[in-house]
Amino acid sequence: MRDIIDLYSRVVIGILGFVAPAITLLIGVFADGIDLHRKKKVDKVRHLDNMMQDGHNKIKGQTKDKSSHLIQTIRKHGKQKSTLQREINLLSPKRQVIRVFGSLILSLVLVALYDILVVYNFPCGFFTLKAFALATSLSLFIYSLFCLWQIFCIIIDLKHIDSAEAFGKRKNEEINQGDFL
Repeated sequence: MRDIIDLYSRVVIGILGFVAPAITLLIGVFADGIDLHRKKKVDKVRHLDNMMQDGHNKIKGQTKDKSSHLIQTIRKHGKQKSTLQREINLLSPKRQVIRVFGSLILSLVLVALYDILVVYNFPCGFFTLKAFALATSLSLFIYSLFCLWQIFCIIIDLKHIDSAEAFGKRKNEEINQGDFL
């Protein structure tokens, strides 16, 4: 068991020291794309807010059938807004760095606490504290891997979007050049 915990702590240190910084630095490579897509999503949220407000204003004085349809539309817009808000949060580099490094550092601290409790062989009452520290550390480590995966997926999506936009611009340039021939 001691070897497994030692290996686990080395994996956490390895990800904290190499993988997490490498992936979070990739965010900086696509900073312009992130800002652009974040602004687009914020504009969409504002538009949905306006549509929801208009829907609330239209409900007053409407028949029951029309108002139920408007309420369903407002709920649909609310779900779209929450999805967009989640995507906006994922496009915030500062927030992502805090999520990743905070969970990894806390995971490492909890492994160190577990190690201290085991080395100094505290009384049996600390068994639950040991188990809690180890389980929480493992949960935070898995959460940080999930956050890294989300960042990686965002980077891939932004790369595809940027490639598609560049391809679209190149197509338009070819069309425009063809007009002059």
